Amino acid sequence: MKINRNEAPPGYYAVLKEKEKPQDGSNICLACDYRMECTGLKYRRMSYEVVTPDGKTLRREDGCSVVFKRKE
Repeated sequence: MKINRNEAPPGYYAVLKEKEKPQDGSNICLACDYRMECTGLKYRRMSYEVVTPDGKTLRREDGCSVVFKRKE
């Protein structure tokens, strides 16, 4: 699958989770530079669809599971 780079927050880019997975088995969120701002409801990181409390459906158009890295 090809990552849609437009599905990342401003100032960040998406990287496939498989490429960033911590070797020690720790939480994948620790590899994401966006984690301090993340609510899980604005920019999707997971490939599956969720419904927000206000009834909106969120999903990644590219179907990829990603983490966000800060642009330099």
